[in-house]
Amino acid sequence: MCGLTIAMGAARSQTGSLPAAVPQFEVASVKPGGRFAWTGPDRAGGRIRWTAQLGYLIAYAYNIDIMRVEGSHLGAIYALEATFEPAATDEQVRLMVRSLLADRFKMRVHSVTEEVEGYALTAGKGRLKIMEAKEGGPPPPVPEWITDVSAAMNAQGYVSAMIPEPDVAAIVGRRVSMSKLAWGLERTTGKPVWDQTGLSGDYYFGFRYAQSLSDVDSTVQYPLLETALHNLGLEIKKQKGPIEKLVVDHFEAPSEN
Repeated sequence: MCGLTIAMGAARSQTGSLPAAVPQFEVASVKPGGRFAWTGPDRAGGRIRWTAQLGYLIAYAYNIDIMRVEGSHLGAIYALEATFEPAATDEQVRLMVRSLLADRFKMRVHSVTEEVEGYALTAGKGRLKIMEAKEGGPPPPVPEWITDVSAAMNAQGYVSAMIPEPDVAAIVGRRVSMSKLAWGLERTTGKPVWDQTGLSGDYYFGFRYAQSLSDVDSTVQYPLLETALHNLGLEIKKQKGPIEKLVVDHFEAPSEN
């Protein structure tokens, strides 16, 4: 089976090949199908369990956003269970998944770059109005509109990007970088967002914004994105820039093993 979608742009070097000493799983099972699919793996110690769409497996393996993976059969669901050395780093585990895709799926991919319309996230001229995470410092409370407070408090290092109601986006970050905030904004705006803040710390934030002026409940005054970020001491503006996409050239459904 071959991928059908080719992103426009200049093709770059083939990325289907792996380094000579690429780490591999000690034992791995990958089976088609599953009742539920998750966007992130369940990793504990030296074991990973993950039922996910093929697109998410590829995005994780190559450390790229799912929105930047193109090809056929990306929605097919597979259940992965594998073991590895517990001391393995996240990058090593990603390479193990990449090795599995090449071995079991006979997958070949290449990357391309495109010049597209997007947004630049920058620091405002005034004082930053979000709390920076300090070592050993207590985290601030979650926004009052969060319903699952316990889950939000425990989601350290993650950004949640949600559409809780029509035309309204909500973004919550707990001890996360500005690049992860840019990722969250990319998920809700549907356009690339480049982090140009120059801020290297991790932060806590939570805000909602109106995605458009139409069909927004007039009784709830959600600000537009520009205003919501300005209130945090950040700015966003339209900008063109390059993005990298990963194109699946070849894929074979693996046998159950």
